[in-house]
Parts: sequence; structure tokens; C-alpha cells
Amino acid sequence: MPELYIHSTKKIGDFPLIAGSLTDDDVNTLESSAIGAADIIELRIDMFEKTTVQHVKNIFCKAVDKYKKPIIATIRSLAEGGRQEVEDRLAIFSNIINLADMVDVEIGSTGLLKDLRHLCDTHEKILLGSYHNFESTPDNNFLEGVFQKGKDLGVDIVKIAVTGKSRQDLFRLTEFTLKHRDDNIVSISMGDIGLPSRICSPLCGSLITYGYVTQPTAPGQISISELVYIFRRLKVLGADAASFRSACLPAQAHKTQD
Repeated sequence: MPELYIHSTKKIGDFPLIAGSLTDDDVNTLESSAIGAADIIELRIDMFEKTTVQHVKNIFCKAVDKYKKPIIATIRSLAEGGRQEVEDRLAIFSNIINLADMVDVEIGSTGLLKDLRHLCDTHEKILLGSYHNFESTPDNNFLEGVFQKGKDLGVDIVKIAVTGKSRQDLFRLTEFTLKHRDDNIVSISMGDIGLPSRICSPLCGSLITYGYVTQPTAPGQISISELVYIFRRLKVLGADAASFRSACLPAQAHKTQD
């Protein structure tokens, strides 16, 4: 698995990263103490009140100065859960790329993804390619196709967010995450049935789990304070994370000693 770093020193994958999703209103009103538990901030530009380049850039500048945390820049398309259609996403990303650490765009936007690959290479940023399904959890062959397409397009991390309709859906996604635990994956099962994935997926190799600060931005999302409490109780933050993840791996992955 290629090693990825944010802020040059924090290695992604050493422990579960907790991302807090924020809007422009959140950035304008929330003090740093309100999001202190988050490792990284996701700024959902498609949820901003205004999406002009200047407004977005001002919000990013304020977030960098106020929170001093790594930032994921996300402009979700309407087709994959965006709150509004944002024109010329490439222009916005180009103007805030120096203020972000990761850029998230859906794998289905092939042309934009290729442009962002070049932009991220130029500025040494991480490109996250995402897939969202708010209706179901597709079969494993489909998920493999999505994952491979993301890798073929050159993304650093593939994020797969699907909707769990049964416990079997949740189990399948967990197995899929374990299979790709060394391939830079983020996996989420959305909705009430999929809620446990917010905890178990990071323990099985998912690099990031998303929580909310003021209001959920996806079905089944829980607060970052709850995520931190649970991970601390499980002793999987910091140095304990690697050993806990190792314990979650399939038996054949371990070397046994008599």
C-alpha cells in the first residue's frame, strides 16, 4: 500500500482518522473547541450557502486559520448526494487546492477526476475517488468494478459508501473492506442497519470514518464526539490501533506459535 501523509507528518492508516463534516455556516459559527475531537475536517462545498470561488476560498482560509487541521475538499454531485449543483468544480478546486490536504470527487466524473489527478500531483495533495449508493449495497462484482475503476483512474484512496438493507449487506461490506485493507480504502454502510460500519470498518482497514458536528450529512452518521468515545473505550486510537486491527484480520493472516 503506498504510504500517504497529511500535513507531511501524519501517516494515514496508522490509526482510524475521524473526519468531521462542516458547512460554511459551521465554519463561521463554531469555535475550534467544538471540533477538537476530529482528526480531519471535510468541508462540504455543495452544502455552502454560496459557492462562488471567492466565498469558498474565504471559508477555507478561515477554516485553516481557526481549526489548524487537515482538510478534505468535497463538492458532491447531485447524482451522488450533493445538496446543490455546483458549476465549474474544477475552477473551485484549483483555487483552494493549496488550502486543502485531500480532494474528494466521485469516480463517475471521469473527466474531472483526470483533471484533478494532475492538479493533485502538481500540488502534492491526496485524491480520493468516491462512489455513493443511497438505495442498496451492490453485489461484490460491482463493488470490485468500482474499486478497480478508481485505481485505474489514479486515485490515491477509493471511498465506497453504500446503503445497508440487511445484516448480510453489512457483513459483505466488512469482508470487502478486509480484502482491500492494504489498498487504501474507505468504506461506509449508510443507514440505521449500516451504522455499525462507522465503527467496525475502520477496525478492518478503512482509513477514515465520518461524523457530524452539528447535523448529519449522510444517513446513519453519528457525532464525532461519540466516535471518539467509542474508539477510546475500545483502545483503538493512537498506538493501540494497529494491534486491534491485526486482531480483526482473518485467521490465515496471522502466524501462529506453539
